[in-house]
Amino acid sequence: MTVRDITFDDLDTVVDINQTALEGVGPLDREGLALLVKQADQALVVDDDGDIAGFVITLPPGATYESSRYEWFEKRLDDYVYLDRIVVADTHRRLGVASRLYDEIEGEKPVALEVYETNDASLAFHEQRGFEPVGELEHAGKTNIMFVREPDAA
Repeated sequence: MTVRDITFDDLDTVVDINQTALEGVGPLDREGLALLVKQADQALVVDDDGDIAGFVITLPPGATYESSRYEWFEKRLDDYVYLDRIVVADTHRRLGVASRLYDEIEGEKPVALEVYETNDASLAFHEQRGFEPVGELEHAGKTNIMFVREPDAA
């Protein structure tokens, strides 16, 4: 399995993978994905012999992105990356795909993200990776736990 940039040819598959995980991420269509990729800090897939095993998209500060969660971090952080979404294909869960993607995006800047308070598995995963809760935000009837991982966290 290799990590590489999302290409134009990947868009339909990435949208399909995203739509299987709506319990944890917002819906996305091809046009929305193309816009995200265009302004992304990082837009990566894990390629497993031609199959996309998962993807991640991060945004830099100052992006033109209408999201109350992104705006929450914009008001509080200066130099960071916002993890907009990470999704692993059903066929590749529990194979280390998410960890590979996180290894790619956890670098020299803090990583900011949110997790629904009802997503126990994701909360545990992020805490294990060194993410610290820094607040909460109500959005669309759900409570989002806001997390930041400092570069030296492990």
